[in-house]
Amino acid sequence: MASEGDKALTSAEGMLAALSALLERAAGSAYSRQSIPSDLDTAIGEALARLPSCDDADRALVAEGIAGDHARGLKLFAERMASLAVRKHDPGPLKTGLAALLIAARSEDDREVLLVLSLLHDAAIKVAGSAEALFVEAGSLFGQAELLDGFLRRADKDKRIQVMGYEESETEDGFLYVRSW
Repeated sequence: MASEGDKALTSAEGMLAALSALLERAAGSAYSRQSIPSDLDTAIGEALARLPSCDDADRALVAEGIAGDHARGLKLFAERMASLAVRKHDPGPLKTGLAALLIAARSEDDREVLLVLSLLHDAAIKVAGSAEALFVEAGSLFGQAELLDGFLRRADKDKRIQVMGYEESETEDGFLYVRSW
């Protein structure tokens, strides 16, 4: 008979396997060029949306299992969610985008993470008027409070998307953050 700990581990392992499979699909496709939201965005978002209800150990197990191309896929997902949040004027995509980015941050260079964080910050201001509450909540859930606090303490000019190599654009589908580099 499986103990409660074994069930939780199996649940977290199952979530990691499902998320990894989705990120493998993203790595093997033209994910960055798909319309927003794509079916893959929806599936990744649904997987990430389950993480806040997990305990700290399960969230850590999932986060520690993501690296390399999968972490880069989560950064791309976070970029896409920033655009979607502005399009829909909805903080929901910001929450899953932040979760994705903070998981990726465990294995990615902080400088790369800060670039995408600027998009989520900009989108949060556009959608919610402030990024602080979203950042504090996400930081406490995903053990990255120091990274987010550091970003929030930066001078306003140093948080701007243009400084981080992005700009705003409009497409036939609506608002879109695009790289300027």
